[in-house]
Amino acid sequence: MNEFLEQLKEQLFYYHNATDIPLELRSADGELIMSFSEEFRYCTMVREACAERAFCSRMHEEGRGLAEELRDGYIFSCPAGLVHFVVPVFRKEELICYILAGPVAMDYPDISVVDGVIRGYSLSLNLRRKLYTALSAIPIVEPVRIQHLNKLLFFLAGNLADSSKVSGIGQLSGNNVLGNKKGTVHSFFGEPSLTIEIPILQKAVAFIDEHFRENLRLETVAAYVGLNPSYLSTIFNRELKISFSNYLTQKRIEEASILLIQTNNSLSEIAASVGFENQSYFSQSFRKHTGMTPKQYRKMG
Repeated sequence: MNEFLEQLKEQLFYYHNATDIPLELRSADGELIMSFSEEFRYCTMVREACAERAFCSRMHEEGRGLAEELRDGYIFSCPAGLVHFVVPVFRKEELICYILAGPVAMDYPDISVVDGVIRGYSLSLNLRRKLYTALSAIPIVEPVRIQHLNKLLFFLAGNLADSSKVSGIGQLSGNNVLGNKKGTVHSFFGEPSLTIEIPILQKAVAFIDEHFRENLRLETVAAYVGLNPSYLSTIFNRELKISFSNYLTQKRIEEASILLIQTNNSLSEIAASVGFENQSYFSQSFRKHTGMTPKQYRKMG
């Protein structure tokens, strides 16, 4: 066992230096075995400001528990708006250690992330600028690359465990490295709170607002922000009080309303230009949302 852990430490050292992803190797009960980076100032400031309300250890523990339950990796977002991923390492049916990667950011620093933390934990507004400056130092990793880095960590641990004859961690042939037959990368984006989800929803809404004229699907938006489609649908309904499809339709109708007044384009041309499949569906949706047909609306303008 000691030999395997030493080999794992060496592999994690190379992974960290190649990717710049912060890593911690922890025992099954959460005790730190080795850290491959210092804590970011942003995390230190948030933890110290929250004092007894600090959520870091609890979120890490929940992520580890879920990864252990499914014998797979989990990507999750903490209430401070940062992303982590956890890879559990098993020997037969027993968890022997786990790897905690992160934190990283999915996008350039957004002051709304800081504002969400300040509101959610009633912190002093005097921290706003300092927290934003510290947030700028967090590595930025695109959502798809986070998934790839997560899988790479799977393969690293799996290959090492296989070569070290540590059983129960999964083989590269047949299953993925942690025994999941479908080879799925799971995500768990923290607690259902505005602190976590406002930045993600802002990114999703901005993407919809830019691409609503296209044949846009929930799966496309979910992939862009790095969430499971069903989870994105859930937080859309809960936080914005509107479904993804209704928001998309509403956005298209808002644009169509402008075109009806400002242009002489035909209804079929307007329908196509704002993303509706056909004029009939456009007219039905327009009437449902506005209480009048497109022709009636145009006459009123």
